[in-house]
Amino acid sequence: MYKYLLPACLLLLAACGKKDEKLPFNKDDHAPAPVTNVRVEALPGGARITYDRPNDENLLYVKAEYAIRDDLQREVKASYYKNNLIIDGLPDTSVYEIRLYTVSRGEHASDPVIVSVRPKTPPVIKVYKTLRMEGTYGGIRVYFENESEADVVLTVLAADSIGDLVPAETYYTKRPEGTFAARGFNTDKRKFAVFVRDRWDNHSDTLYADLAPLPEKMLDKTKFKEVHLDKDTYAQHAGGKFTALWDNSWNNGSFFHTPPGSGLPQWFTFDLGAKYDLSRFKFYHRRGAGQGATDGAYTGADPMVFEIWGSNDPNPDGTWDSWIKLGEFHSVKPSGSPEGTVTNEDFQFAVVDGEDFDFPPNTPPVRYLRWKTLKVWGALDHHYISELTFWGDDDITNNP
Repeated sequence: MYKYLLPACLLLLAACGKKDEKLPFNKDDHAPAPVTNVRVEALPGGARITYDRPNDENLLYVKAEYAIRDDLQREVKASYYKNNLIIDGLPDTSVYEIRLYTVSRGEHASDPVIVSVRPKTPPVIKVYKTLRMEGTYGGIRVYFENESEADVVLTVLAADSIGDLVPAETYYTKRPEGTFAARGFNTDKRKFAVFVRDRWDNHSDTLYADLAPLPEKMLDKTKFKEVHLDKDTYAQHAGGKFTALWDNSWNNGSFFHTPPGSGLPQWFTFDLGAKYDLSRFKFYHRRGAGQGATDGAYTGADPMVFEIWGSNDPNPDGTWDSWIKLGEFHSVKPSGSPEGTVTNEDFQFAVVDGEDFDFPPNTPPVRYLRWKTLKVWGALDHHYISELTFWGDDDITNNP
């Protein structure tokens, strides 16, 4: 008897399972009734549209059609499980016409329900209003706020030799606030400009400024040397080497790596080879086995908070009396995503381009540097760094 009971139960379960399934595709089915009771909630650059769906088993999805610009039409769809959809990409606070359709499994659309949307100020405009530029070492620095954490692109233009504005830097971000620099310029005053755009190619106005970059040059890494002081941590874990810090090789497995268990805080010392008035530096994070790997950027033993100290005559006993604190620095993860998640923007920022830091104004000229890691991104008790690059001015009295 049991051999007949099991197939019967399976057939019964299958029949019950089909009860809530949508009907199969039928090109000859009918268009569903339109949505009703439509409500609109304005959002930055868009809106949330909520509606009541028709009680029709032919309904497959609801779609909205609208024009962002004369040359750009957009369509947004929401499945039959949802009672709302998001309109986005609108470039200003004008009133826009949205056409809502219900669509059957056979792709038959209902008559449209037309609603008007007046979005809140779009991110491209809000970010533009926060922009600020100032001259910095080798170029300019741009400051911005991005309250809605929208995906935006900030483009810096700079005047060329004949005065034409040409692209100098493109910065992709969704950070709530931040700063970046466009560099590679001499100290001549020139016109700079910056504007914001989004993924729909909506553009803000353009901010202009005449600015003179501050003088700097990249330090010659061939002059750098290891310095082993008492209480320093310079021993290496397998695969790491001290000189990897200045071998001009990163994003390829070259790194400085102290042994697990060596403890935090920890520090190391090196000689720049001459006395410099330091302006800024780049810290290249270590590349792991892949984005989000446990031994790469923004996780594991990757430095998060660190100090840099300077000296011209360090005491060999490793004490701090002969050192001056040049600054405390905090590494920033652009995406703000949780540990273990490294976005393309994070990876480009930290590993490929290097994270840029400015030394404070009036930093005294120094020859020896001491890096002190206070905290790492993960829960480990050592640190690793792929590369360090420094800029400054040696137009001072050097004492090699």
